[in-house]
Amino acid sequence: MKEKNTTDGIQIFLRIRPSKKAKGYVDVDEADNSALNFHIPKNDDLIVNNTRENYRFKFNGILPQQTQQEEVFDKVGRQAVSNALDGFNSTIFAYGQTGSGKTFTITGGSERYVDRGIIPRALSMIFDEFKKRSNEIKYR
Repeated sequence: MKEKNTTDGIQIFLRIRPSKKAKGYVDVDEADNSALNFHIPKNDDLIVNNTRENYRFKFNGILPQQTQQEEVFDKVGRQAVSNALDGFNSTIFAYGQTGSGKTFTITGGSERYVDRGIIPRALSMIFDEFKKRSNEIKYR
């Protein structure tokens, strides 16, 4: 059996959806590209904030607004599919608020081929690997 090609445990990636009306409360930490900082002022008229003003969240990776679908698959999906083909359990779980872009990330857009999501790219990768590995492994 092959050796798993990742660290053990859960990895968490954040994809930031483009926003037409960005409020400026959120920014990726310049010193640490895997951390997200929230600053919510207490005296803002749009938001009621009775608690602390600053929050920091850390991830294995942050995919900024301009990230293309291919890059999302390369960072999140490729390793999971490869591990699954090598016999290791792998799961990709999309979580977020309604309208945050989960369906687009997972299934993709239907109008342009480059907008394919994780599932169609994973299927393509699986069949490509079947062709490459046809002499060494039999799949049922």
